[in-house]
Amino acid sequence: MTGAQRGLTLIELLVALALALIALFAASNLLISSTQSAGDLQVRSDLLLEQQVAQNYLLANVREAAFVYPSGTPITLPVNYSTTRPGGGTWTAGGSVPLLAFIQAPERPVSGCALTNADTRRACYTFRAYYPVRRADWVAGAPDPANPGPDTSNDDRWVLAEFAQPLNATTPPTVTGALNLAAAGLSGTASLLLDYVQPAAPGLPPLLSAVTPSPQTPGGVRVTLNVSLNRNVRGRDTTQPARPGASPASWVQSVTIAPRNVGTLPP
Repeated sequence: MTGAQRGLTLIELLVALALALIALFAASNLLISSTQSAGDLQVRSDLLLEQQVAQNYLLANVREAAFVYPSGTPITLPVNYSTTRPGGGTWTAGGSVPLLAFIQAPERPVSGCALTNADTRRACYTFRAYYPVRRADWVAGAPDPANPGPDTSNDDRWVLAEFAQPLNATTPPTVTGALNLAAAGLSGTASLLLDYVQPAAPGLPPLLSAVTPSPQTPGGVRVTLNVSLNRNVRGRDTTQPARPGASPASWVQSVTIAPRNVGTLPP
């Protein structure tokens, strides 16, 4: 047999096959990595969009607050799936499991307040509270369409809930009346505002906080929202915002706002 007709030896075939397998393995790893990265980007994009919508809505309501409940004020919410405090116990404004509560000023003269329909409710003062609920507790009790669905990898994440109750009165409430309302108890259920909220952790700024000097004045009262989202998908945590370091203080996107109607309620 001449050199031109010589075929590959078995060893050469095995070497070529090994090189092909190595190349195939590298290509498959690259494809898997690219797919995971694309998936992570999509999850983060979804979290960012949901955060922006919820954050803008919450801050718009806080901006119209006429009275912000000081830290430590008892807030008696109705007992149901939408008001279950993570870790148990009773709600107070502020606290380690933070709750923000305030009386929101109406869009129209209060003399036209009535609970008849959405239009007349715009003339009513409204009690609002924002607070976290453990995701698994919310999912266990919420009916459709308020139920985001089970996600066992994220059972211990929080959801941010909004409780709102219009006040059926054609005159502004007093500060004393607002405090009595919160202590006596309210009725209804909350709505889910934001999913996959990072639970409290050592060093992590509180999700919600308020500075409420007495008397409350515009510019003196300040409300801060510290958003940190965390969703586990197929064993991988995706966070929003991205976490630049190990310190939990760097895990949040912080926004502070000064309500413009505080100080307008009679004592």
